[in-house]
Order: sequence, then structure tokens, then C-alpha cells
Amino acid sequence: MSRFKSLVAMLLALSMLLGVGAMPAMAEETRDDIVIALWGEPSTLCGGLAASSSVNMVSRQIFDTLIAKTEETGVYEARLATEWTWENDNKDLVLTLRDDVTFHNGEPMTAEDVAFSFNTIINAGYADTATSAMDSMEVVDDTHVVLHFQFEYGPALECVSSDYMVIFPKAAYEAAADFGREPVGTGPYKFVEWTTGDRIVLTANEDYFLGEPSIHDVTFRILTDNSVATLALQNGEIDVHTKVPQADVPNVQADPNLQYDETLGNGTTWIIFNFDGIFADENLRLAVAHAIDKEGVMIGAIEGNGEVAQAIYANFVPGYDFEYEGPAYDPELSRQLLAEAGYPDGLELTVKASSNEAYAKPLEIVQAYLADVGIILNIELMESNAWFEDVFKGGDFDLNLVSFNMAMADLEELYALYRGGESQNYGHMDDPDVNAAYDANHTSIDEETRLEAFRTVQHVMGDRALTVPLYTAMNGIAANANLQGVKADQMGNYWVYNWSWAE
Repeated sequence: MSRFKSLVAMLLALSMLLGVGAMPAMAEETRDDIVIALWGEPSTLCGGLAASSSVNMVSRQIFDTLIAKTEETGVYEARLATEWTWENDNKDLVLTLRDDVTFHNGEPMTAEDVAFSFNTIINAGYADTATSAMDSMEVVDDTHVVLHFQFEYGPALECVSSDYMVIFPKAAYEAAADFGREPVGTGPYKFVEWTTGDRIVLTANEDYFLGEPSIHDVTFRILTDNSVATLALQNGEIDVHTKVPQADVPNVQADPNLQYDETLGNGTTWIIFNFDGIFADENLRLAVAHAIDKEGVMIGAIEGNGEVAQAIYANFVPGYDFEYEGPAYDPELSRQLLAEAGYPDGLELTVKASSNEAYAKPLEIVQAYLADVGIILNIELMESNAWFEDVFKGGDFDLNLVSFNMAMADLEELYALYRGGESQNYGHMDDPDVNAAYDANHTSIDEETRLEAFRTVQHVMGDRALTVPLYTAMNGIAANANLQGVKADQMGNYWVYNWSWAE
């Protein structure tokens, strides 16, 4: 051993004996980045330009709304607007704007930008569930805008605070070849890049008016297979997974490096009918309803981790009638109704279905139940976007399956889907009692009137099998155990700004 090495060894030994002088271990630096699994390829990154939960997951980080709804209390609070008042018999919402907000490109947010954003979204038609009662927005002065409603509107603040009604700069929107692929907002994170089929990268908005985010860099990894995403989480390749398959939950919960939380979610699955065809016959619809064991479908599709649905919306939505039960599982009655509908020897249908597991798996279980009573479904799986455009949106179906995540906990969210004549009523349902209830909810600000409308829709749609609700799934979130602030949200509204790494 060299004289130098001997000296070092002696000094180390002496320092250990004296209890001093040992070199301290280097503290691990707190992370400032995060990787989040995204379950589907978004069509755009601007929430007002598409109705999609994957779009909203990213858009929510980039854009702000004028009003926000708190997760814990459901109270409306200021965001880009500091206050609001009603005028003109509660048909005009006047909002006072913050004067200290800049867009990601450094330009100040103006009243003209705000009005342009709302009018663009209203006219685009993608956010009908939030904008159906909105007429237009106009500038009052430099710090005030007024949103004109067509009538006194009960869920107005719910709609204004939704993920659809985001604010963006007029100049950047008009200059962009595709604003949805190069978004500019006021939110806590700025857009960096989008590699189709792979990832979307954001970085912190250091000038964010609520304060700079704790986590600096955000990457959304596009992982359409949720089981693959679970493996990526367990291997440390990603940090957050919001679509953990129920079969994977026990392993996630047992992993000391991970955390898991869940609550009843906003996603309900149901059977939809096309009323322009054979399912205009109520007996045929009831035959389908009585043929299906909802509990069995829920167990097979999501390992039973949810609640049987008696409405097309989750039971935490105001007005849900917990005492109501729709058509019960009764195969013998189903066969009787099938015969009364003119199909004593059964019925065979081709169903073009989404290949997404959330659609395909429950539909295959429904297929088995229907086969038992003589209704044969020949399922042809399609890529999800093509299915939505060609089959669902195009109305090319007799019956199909819907898995819908409400963006607002309000019956108004479903107005455009099932009110007769509305743009997103793809099955062309036009029931006078349902229409009247939807209209009552749509036009009233009286709370009891609106709650009664909710109950009427639930009862009428169930009794007449206008749809067949199956189940509402849990919303679960799994994450790295060192990530703080992670909590399952009923509406699936996750805001990275609220998270931070343990130091």
C-alpha cells in the first residue's frame, strides 16, 4: 500500500473512532419531472375542440378556465375571472377578468382573447354539452366580458367551469395551421412537443399567475394497452397510471414502491339503440334489457369493481334515485318479449364495435347473455376512431355499447346525447317525456325542478329500455409512492399542478 493510501486509511479509522469526520452521504435530489400514462391518442390538445377524456387530461395542464370548481367541496371559485354577476333576468353572466395573466407566448390575456375563445368553442360544436344554452360572448371593456345565454340557465356555472371552456390567444389561434397540435394557453404547463403514437411533452410555465409548478417537466406516454402501462409503472418507466385494469390492482397495492387510491367514477357503460331501425319497438328493447345480468357483465368486464347502474350517469350526480330499479334479469320474460316483438325464432345482428377494451370486453359478455335468449350478435371489431366516425357518429348500428365519462356531474351533460333532435343524439331517440324532462332541466334554475327532471329521465329511460345501463366503474389512480397530493377523483380531473415529489 502506498504511503498516501495508508495515511487516508488511518485518518478514516481515526475519524470513525472519534465519531467525527466521516464524509456525509450525498442526499438524493428531489425529482422535478413526471411521466404519466395516457390511455389514448388525443385528436387535439385543446379541450374546447373535442369531446374526449384523453384530450381533457392534457388540455387541463395547458389551459385555464374563467371559473374553476373545487374537487373537495364542489364550490365555484375564481380562476381567470376574479368575480361574476348576473344581469338581464339571469341571462347575462358578466365576468371580471384578471389583469396579471400572460399566455405562454408572453402576450397578455385580453378581454378580446377571452370572448374569441368562447365564441370559437360555441361555434365549433364539439362542446355542445356545455355550450347548448350559450348564445355568444362579447367584450364590455378591457377587464369585463359578458356571456349571453339564450334563457335563464340552471347549470350555467357548471358549464363555464368545464374543461371545454378554455381560454387561448386569438392571434396564435388564427396564425396556427392546427392550433390543437401547437396549443398556447395560460395554464401551469407549456406545450413542447407531440410525437404521434409515443408521447406529449410539456414544461413548466414559470410565470404562471398562481405560482410556478413544483414539477417542472411533464411527459404523457401514450400507452393504449392498460396492462402494459401497469408493467411500465411497476418498472419505474412511468410515475402515474389512471386506468389500472382491475386484475392488476392487487399487485399494484402490494408493491411498496407504489400507491393506489380509488373512488366511484364518472364512467358509466350502457347499451345504446338506434331508433330508426328495429329497436323502435319497445318490446324488443325490453327483451334485450331482461336478457342481461348486469352484475354478471360488471364482474366479467371490470372484475366486479364498480356498481350496477340504474341510470346512464353515476349515482353521485344530483337527483339520482337510489330506490329505482330498472328491468331485472329474467331470460324467460326476455324470450316472451322477443316473440311478442315478432321474433319467436330469435334474431341475428352484426355489431361493428370499438376494439378498445372498455367497449369490446363488456360487449362480448353481453353477446353471451343475448345468445342465451336467441339474439345472436356477430361482433366485428374496429379501430376506435374509425368506429366512432363511421358507425356511432354515422348511425350505422342497430344496438351498440357506450362507455361514457361525464365531464360535468349534471344531467345537462347528457342533453345533446338523448334530447330529440340534438346533434349528438346518434341513435335518434325522441321520447316526448324524456324531452320534456331534459327541457325542464335545461331551462330552469329551480333546484327541485331540475332534480325532478333527473329522476324522470332515470325512470322513463329505464322503464321503456330506451337505454340499458350496465355499470359504473371505479376511478382509480396508481402512482409512485413518493409522489404527493395524489388522490382518486370522481370526475377523473387530475391536475399535475397539485402534485409534488417528497423531498
